[in-house]
Amino acid sequence: MGINQNILFGNVLTNEGGGYHPNLGVFIAPQSGVYVFSSAIMTNINKEQYSAIAVNGNLVAQIYGHADNGRHDQGSQTVVLKLNAGDEVAVQNRQSNGDVWGSQFSSFSGCLVWL
Repeated sequence: MGINQNILFGNVLTNEGGGYHPNLGVFIAPQSGVYVFSSAIMTNINKEQYSAIAVNGNLVAQIYGHADNGRHDQGSQTVVLKLNAGDEVAVQNRQSNGDVWGSQFSSFSGCLVWL
């Protein structure tokens, strides 16, 4: 996974309004308002993972995990954002050797909380 590449979350449980685009790994705000986003990223065994929640490509919150001793680690962030319709929110890899453990241990979610 390259630096600043969107992390893809392919197992979509709910996508009311169709804002999340799993093939691109990006949420595009269907309308202006205040949103809450949360992400948890699990590292692979004995690896580090730097990632971030980004809006329109700009870093908003960083996520870090450092696994050692044959174990995984998990970092998470939650942010409240005022978005305009069309703004893009994604979780991005922030290092050249990003190593994310999927299998439903890593997640990204968001919802509109106020217009």
